[in-house]
Amino acid sequence: MTPDGGPLLPRAALPSEPTVYRRGNVTPERTSATRHWLRASLRWVAVAVLALFGLVVLGAVAVLIVLPRATHGSALTVLTGSMTPAIPVGSVVLDRPVDTRTLQVGDIATYQAKPGVAEFITHRIVRIDRSTVPASFIFKGDANRGADADPVPATAIRGRVWFHLPYLGAVRDALHGTSGLGLLAMLGLGGYSIAQFWSLLRERRRNTDGQVDPDTYVAPALVVRPMILVSLQRSELASAGGSPEDWAHSHDAILVGQDEATCQLLLAPAEDEVEAAVDLLRTLKPISLLVTERPVHA
Repeated sequence: MTPDGGPLLPRAALPSEPTVYRRGNVTPERTSATRHWLRASLRWVAVAVLALFGLVVLGAVAVLIVLPRATHGSALTVLTGSMTPAIPVGSVVLDRPVDTRTLQVGDIATYQAKPGVAEFITHRIVRIDRSTVPASFIFKGDANRGADADPVPATAIRGRVWFHLPYLGAVRDALHGTSGLGLLAMLGLGGYSIAQFWSLLRERRRNTDGQVDPDTYVAPALVVRPMILVSLQRSELASAGGSPEDWAHSHDAILVGQDEATCQLLLAPAEDEVEAAVDLLRTLKPISLLVTERPVHA
């Protein structure tokens, strides 16, 4: 107030409403959009990680199972360091059948150490004697001081090394052991994750083409069906009147592995069919039976 009782400032200079300043001009609507963007981003990251995991597992299985069968070759785990640093311990080498007449000094090949014994050695060829029948080969490990003790006949050579991948030996051993059931279950989940990621990507593109407001877009949730992984005796399937391939075909299952005595099957029944599927499998006296629940990400 002035001495005469008037205002210090003209009335027009006094604001009628207080001005509220927000840092960065953040409005409630913008805050809500930011939260939604973070949720959608986290959902994308989660599905992308699952898809990447599925690709890694599928790639490993392709190298360990699919490619050897397709090329009539074999995947072998390197147990010693005789070929370091070219092939580290724990690597998996993929051999392909080869005409021994095309082998040359410097090639890396795998041969059977003794007839009738499942012992194989992967070394480099250092000398070839084609004057003998069959031709004989001298092998040597890169890290060894001397060549292998005995010449190797051409008939003992299993194949030439196509390529090798480090660190896959543990994966291969798991696939061929009882602990491989969990890995095979993860393989199935990985496949579903890739499918869900692809579905999410297509949905996102469709919404973009349709000019959907990104603040109202909600990415689809990841839904995976229950899975059953079972290991069975082939004799039990035979007594039931079918081979593993026939049983898998008639019950919408995937034959993920087999040997002379056992086989492994992967099923993905609907939720209301899980109990019936488990009861059916138990009649076959399974070696092991693993049931995974259906994860749901809201």
